[in-house]
Amino acid sequence: MVYRVTAVGIALVFVGFGAGQAAAWGNSKTLHRTALSGKEINVYDGASVNPDCSNAGPVDLRAVSGPTHGKISIVNAKTFPHFTKSNIRWKCNFRKVDGIKVLYRSMPGFKGQDQVALSVHTYDGAAYSITIDVKVE
Repeated sequence: MVYRVTAVGIALVFVGFGAGQAAAWGNSKTLHRTALSGKEINVYDGASVNPDCSNAGPVDLRAVSGPTHGKISIVNAKTFPHFTKSNIRWKCNFRKVDGIKVLYRSMPGFKGQDQVALSVHTYDGAAYSITIDVKVE
């Protein structure tokens, strides 16, 4: 198991929905992804932006468990946010902004289920957990 945790100069917004949406999750969310054995995929991305699409502050994102049958990398990356049309930052969806991605790659030849649990703490004191279930084919 290999983890690369990178300090991020942005506040993470869960898949771009914002702290209000993350709070609606009850401070946790489970995502489901499918990967081909041995191939790297993006299992999670997020970006927190101000209404002018600039960065909104630092975040601490860490893997707290898993994966058992592969590795993840947590990297700073440009990404498209995913704000709803009613959000003032919706216009940011049409341009890449500074964000974070979690990349997963299974061990070659592995097929089955894997899981990663993430812990997120934002600059404004919000804390969330994300579980990512990965079906490897």
